[in-house]
Amino acid sequence: MMRDSKSPHYGRLGEILELVKDIASPDEAFNVLKNTTIITPKIQEALDLATRYHKGQKRKGGAPYITHPISVACIVAFCGGDEAMVCASLLHDVVEDTPCNLEEILDKFGEDVANLVDALTKITEIRKEELAFDPENPHLLLTALTFRKILVSAIKDPRALVVKVSDRLHNMLTLDALPRDKQIRISKETMAVYAPIASRLGMSTIKNELEDKCFYYIYPQEYKGIQNYLEQSKQALFLKLNQFAGKLEKMFYEAGFSEGDFKIATRIKRPYSIYLKMQRKGAANKDEILDLMAVRVLVKTPLECYKILGIVHLRFKPIVSRFKDHIALPKENGYQTIHTTIFDESSIYEVQIRTFDMHLGAEYGNSAHWKYKAGGVESEHLKWLHNLQYQSEESQENPQEFYELVQSDVLYREDITVFSPSGDSYTLPAESIALDFAYMIHSELGDKAKTAFVNNNEVKLNVKLKSGDVVKIIKGDTSNPRFTWINQLRTTRAKNHLERLQKNRLKEIDAKTMVNILNTIFETPIFRPDIGPKQYATFEKKLTEHGVKIGLSEAIKSIEGVKKLVEQIQEKVQRHPNPHHHPEPKQFGFFMKNLMQFKFGRVLGLSTSHIGLKKCDLDHFIVYTNPNIQIRQVLFNDCCHPKKGDDIVAIMPKAKEHKVVVHTKVCKNAYSDIDVGLPMVFISWSKKERELFKIIIYIGSAKDSLLQVLNFLIKNSCDIVKVQYASHGKYSTSCEILFEYTGKREIGEFNEILTQKYKDRLTEFSSIKDAYQD
Repeated sequence: MMRDSKSPHYGRLGEILELVKDIASPDEAFNVLKNTTIITPKIQEALDLATRYHKGQKRKGGAPYITHPISVACIVAFCGGDEAMVCASLLHDVVEDTPCNLEEILDKFGEDVANLVDALTKITEIRKEELAFDPENPHLLLTALTFRKILVSAIKDPRALVVKVSDRLHNMLTLDALPRDKQIRISKETMAVYAPIASRLGMSTIKNELEDKCFYYIYPQEYKGIQNYLEQSKQALFLKLNQFAGKLEKMFYEAGFSEGDFKIATRIKRPYSIYLKMQRKGAANKDEILDLMAVRVLVKTPLECYKILGIVHLRFKPIVSRFKDHIALPKENGYQTIHTTIFDESSIYEVQIRTFDMHLGAEYGNSAHWKYKAGGVESEHLKWLHNLQYQSEESQENPQEFYELVQSDVLYREDITVFSPSGDSYTLPAESIALDFAYMIHSELGDKAKTAFVNNNEVKLNVKLKSGDVVKIIKGDTSNPRFTWINQLRTTRAKNHLERLQKNRLKEIDAKTMVNILNTIFETPIFRPDIGPKQYATFEKKLTEHGVKIGLSEAIKSIEGVKKLVEQIQEKVQRHPNPHHHPEPKQFGFFMKNLMQFKFGRVLGLSTSHIGLKKCDLDHFIVYTNPNIQIRQVLFNDCCHPKKGDDIVAIMPKAKEHKVVVHTKVCKNAYSDIDVGLPMVFISWSKKERELFKIIIYIGSAKDSLLQVLNFLIKNSCDIVKVQYASHGKYSTSCEILFEYTGKREIGEFNEILTQKYKDRLTEFSSIKDAYQD
C-alpha cells in the first residue's frame, strides 16, 4: 500500500511555482521536492529510474529534462498527491520519450503506478493519422482529440488528471523558451482544456495560475494594461481593503470570536478575472469594474460560517443577486464556500466565508476526491467524470462534437440547483429546461415526460428553470422523444441521449420514406401489398434476396442513390413476376387505396420499360417522381415550419390536387403519414439563389390595412419572408416587408403596379440578393 505524501512545507502555491520556474539543475529540483514531500523508497526509486532514462535529454530552455518531471512531482505533492501520484509524475514521460516500457514500470512499482503512467502516456499519443485539417481552425481537432483522450483516460483513475494538469502548469511556467506561435497555440489549448479541468477538480489556485499565464501569452497588450492599472491603483485598493478587513475583525471580536478562531485574507482580483468582468459588462476601462476587492474569512466550523455571514449582513447592505450558499449546496466538484457581495462607503467588496478545511480543498483540490475508497466507491464529486463514459463511446468518430458538448455542459458553465418534491437537490447548467431535469433523473422519464410542475404550477417541458425551483415531472404511458427541442437542452446527458435516438429514428424514417417513394414511382407495391413502410426491414431483406446491393436509408441520401435503386429493382426484382393472384385493392385497406390512386393500368408484378424520373423545379425545391404524376405546387403544413437546409420529406395527400406537403423529417404528423403509407416523392432544397425584395410602406390606422397589403402581395405571387412594423404616432405605422417574387411579370412591371396601387404610401422598393442570407 502506497502512503500519502506529507503536507506541503511551503505555505502557498505561488512560492513553489516561483522556485520550480527557475530550476536549472536536478539538485535544485530535488531540494524543492524533498521540502514538499517525504522521499520514500518508492519515490527515490522512481527518481533514479527517470534520471537514468532521461539522461542526456534537454528542455527547450537548456535545462536537463529531468528537472521537468521532478518539478511536476513537486506540484502534485504540494496539492496532496499520494505516493503513487508522485511516482507517476516522475515517470510520466519515460514510456513516451525513452526506451522504458510499461512492463518495467509494472514490475518495479506495481499496478497502481503503472496504470497511472499508462493513462498519462495514452493522453499524449495523438497520431498524425487521427488528425484532419480544418482551414478555419487548424488546431481545433488536435485540441478536441487531446481533450477527449485526457478525460477518457482519466475515467479509470481520476488521479491522472491531477498529474496532467500539474504537468501543463509547469510547461506554462517555462513557455518563454518556445516561439511565439507555439506559445499562443499551447496557451489556447490550456485555456480550453486544462484550466476548466483544474476547476472541475476543485483546484482553483492552479486554475487561476493557468488562466493568468494563458492570458499573458494570448492577449499581451490587454494583460499589460490591466497589470499597469493594478500597479497604479494598488496602494489605494489595499488601503480600502485593509480598512474594511479591520472593521470585520473588530466586529468579529465584539461578537465573541477570539484570536485564532478566524483568519481574514484580502486580495485584489486577478488580471484574467478582471478581463472577463470587462468583457461580460462591456466595460471600456478598468475603473468601471466595481468589485475588484475581495475578502476571505476562514473559521473552524460550518456553523461559524453562518454566524460570520449574519454579522456581515447585519452591518453591511448585501447585493442579494450575488449571494450564493455553496456550503448548504456544494458544487459538483465538492467546492464549499458562502459568497456574498456587500456595499461599504460606496465601495463594493466580495466576501467569501469557509472553514479552514474547505479552504484547503477549494484551493488545491481535496486529494480524497481522487482516490478510490473502500469497496471501490468513489467520491460524489467525480460523478461528472464517469458520466462522460457514455459520451466517449458515442463520439469515437467525432471528437470535436464531444469537445463542444462537454465544454458547454461539464466545464464552462454556470450552475443552478433545483429540487425534487422530496427535497433531493440536483445541479444543472444555467438555463436548463424542465426536460433536462427529467433526463437527469432517468432517460425513460425524459422520453415519456408528459408535462412538468415547477413550484406547483403546471408548465411546458421546455420552460427554463431557476435556482431553487422545485420540479416535478409527470410521466406519460408512451415514449415521445422531443427531437425538435435538442437545441434547447443544456445538459450533455439529455442532448446526447436525444441525438442518439434521433439518429436511429432518422434511419428508420429514411427507410420507410424510401419504401413509399418506390411504391409511388412504380405506381404499386414492389412486393406484397402488406409489406409496407412499417415492414421496411422485411422489404429491405427481400431486396437483398433479389440481389439489390444498395440499402433503403443509403439510397435516399441523394437522387443518384434513388435512381440507382430504381434501376436495380427494375433489373433484379421486376424481371421475376409475382406468381400470386392480385386481390382487390379494398382488401389492403388504407395503404393500398393510397397507392391505387396513382395506378395507371399497370398490373402488380409485371415488368415495364425503364422508368425515368421526372425532375420538377418548384419554388425553393427540386422534386423527382414518376413521369405520370404531375406536381405543380409545394405546400408547408402548419405543424413543423421547415427552414432552408432542414432535412425534409414530401407527402402527397391527394393525387388529383397535384400538390405535395413538406414536413421536417422529425415532424410527428409526417411520421404518422409515412407509417400509413401515403404516396411520397423525393425532394431536396433548390441550390438556386432566389432574389429577396424589401418594401417600406405606411399602412395607416385601419386595423386591416396590413392584412390588405399582405393579401395583395400574396395574390401577386409574393412569398412573404418577414414583416416588421413600428408605430410613429397614433395614425401612422411604418411597415417593412420582405418577400420573394415568383410571378410571371417582370419585377419592374410588378413594381409599377405596386407603386400605382399604394402611391404616396410606398416609400421604398429594393432588392436584397440572397433570400437566405439570414
